[in-house]
Amino acid sequence: MIISTQGLVLDLRSNPGGLLTSAVDVATLFVPNGSDIVSAKGRGFPEILYRSKTDPMLSPNTRLAVLVNEQTASAAEIVSGAVQDLDVGVVVGKGRTYGKGLVQNVQDLPYQTALKYTVAKYYTPSGRCIQSTVYEEGGRGDDLLASASEEKGGARYKSKKVADKDRNVFYTAHGREVKDGGGVEVDFKVEPQKASPLEIILLQSGAYSDYAAEWSKTHELTDKFRVDDSTYKDFQRFVEEKQANGDLKLEVFYDSQLKELSKKLKASKFDSSKRMLDSLRADIIKDVKKDFKNYKSEIIEDLEQSILARYLPDSMLIERGLQSDKQVQETAKMLKDGNEFDRLLARDNKSVENGLLSSVVGDSTSIETTSAVTPEPKLQTRW
Repeated sequence: MIISTQGLVLDLRSNPGGLLTSAVDVATLFVPNGSDIVSAKGRGFPEILYRSKTDPMLSPNTRLAVLVNEQTASAAEIVSGAVQDLDVGVVVGKGRTYGKGLVQNVQDLPYQTALKYTVAKYYTPSGRCIQSTVYEEGGRGDDLLASASEEKGGARYKSKKVADKDRNVFYTAHGREVKDGGGVEVDFKVEPQKASPLEIILLQSGAYSDYAAEWSKTHELTDKFRVDDSTYKDFQRFVEEKQANGDLKLEVFYDSQLKELSKKLKASKFDSSKRMLDSLRADIIKDVKKDFKNYKSEIIEDLEQSILARYLPDSMLIERGLQSDKQVQETAKMLKDGNEFDRLLARDNKSVENGLLSSVVGDSTSIETTSAVTPEPKLQTRW
């Protein structure tokens, strides 16, 4: 069944991935029949190429966007990379995805344990590997386990991020430049909405859900439910009461540093400085409380979601939350603007008309990555 709609947003933000075959199944829903989706190759691991064998679910006229962030990883990056390399959609987000381009197996061991080990790297349709960290033998490890292994005569290794200067250029189906070695870079940059320190503290401490539980004892949910000024003031009173009882620390982000400094001042017998530190703690709490006014609309939105979570299913909460999601709203605007969408995918690029990167073989379409000067192999692997 072909789905025809003006636009579709696939939200892969904070998606840690999963099975490689599942990523292939998802990508198949969006890419042309016969398209290369991903390949995998490693030492002692036979090269495997996954290719779409069915027609896509979406109409060719539907504009596709994939939302990602720095926690989009592994199998989710396979989907993002395929959509980007085949130019069937636009990748949207702040910067890059996580950059996990490794294929791993899990071997069961005795005593209900298991060993997870890398067997290959995977490559997107353009031939790039988006692995952001390089592991090599020789040198001191970056963690305590590596250091301990060295002391016991174990193998030494080193890990480092791929430098920008070492990243290679590849080309999408429409001739757009993309790079390897650092995750999937977004095509359309949209900054996420930033949460204030108070919002994060209230969320992590469970203050929203605790208040929602108390609210539901004395109120009934109506179709016109909104958190009004009276409810908001009551919530502030609730938070201040929890703080006074020691159940909530508004200075929690700085608590460990303040305690450490307090110990050192006490050991040094700097009594006057210790009093100044107590004053600093009070000032921090006062500044955090100012966010009740500065971020009132955002806190009200969070509070409404927490109250509604006691009555509505997750699907309805997610749909409601999308209305205030900055990245989703900006993505929707971009999809509505056909000219902007085409510009991002270089659909007006003359190289497409000249057939620089695409060729038709039989009844299926395959994407072959080439350079403007020297042809490149379809799968550019380096070991």
